[in-house]
Amino acid sequence: MDIIKLTARQREGIGKSYTRKARAQGWIPAIYYGHNFDPIKIEVNHKEFTAIVRGKKQSHLIDLGISEGESKSIAVIREVQKHVLKDEKFYHIDFLHVDMNEKVIVDCRLEITGVAAGVKEGGVLGHPIQSVKVECMPADIPEKIVVDVTNLGIGDSIHVRDISIPNVTIKEAPDEVLAVVTRATREAEEIKTEASATAAAAPAAAPAPAAPKAKK
Repeated sequence: MDIIKLTARQREGIGKSYTRKARAQGWIPAIYYGHNFDPIKIEVNHKEFTAIVRGKKQSHLIDLGISEGESKSIAVIREVQKHVLKDEKFYHIDFLHVDMNEKVIVDCRLEITGVAAGVKEGGVLGHPIQSVKVECMPADIPEKIVVDVTNLGIGDSIHVRDISIPNVTIKEAPDEVLAVVTRATREAEEIKTEASATAAAAPAAAPAPAAPKAKK
């Protein structure tokens, strides 16, 4: 997985007034922490971080570029505080330092692919969770976990225990459901039936009136 560079700088001020001014100038307050060093208050470029989120690359390694050498500031996103309704309005971000020689636990998004056989038979596909926590070496962090639902019939499901990724351990419970196909509820079936009946009973469009004959 590629390491994404994100422009960051140490925070020069404190308090709400400074924070509001920084946000207005395109910076998001953040903190960078890890083992064997004190947390560092930083701020990161809003435009660049938004691009990471839009690209669904939150599980990538991030190079904050605020230190060099053996303690190079490579991190993963641990937590993002944002506006409830506005997806690109971020209040604060936690970055956890990553040692490239130690395992790390990160969130990894799920990608559902394929059209389930059960859906073709009238069933409904559900996928209760959008991401899972995985543990692995930093170089082995998957960009996403693909869940193929093509062979799922009605009543079938895919659990965490059914997914195997080399050098990666999924930290969720083995029985956690990732995807399931269920029968449509009676209400959904009734709506579908009513819609079909309405379409069938709709009167045909009246033919256009004949053009008047020209007078001789």
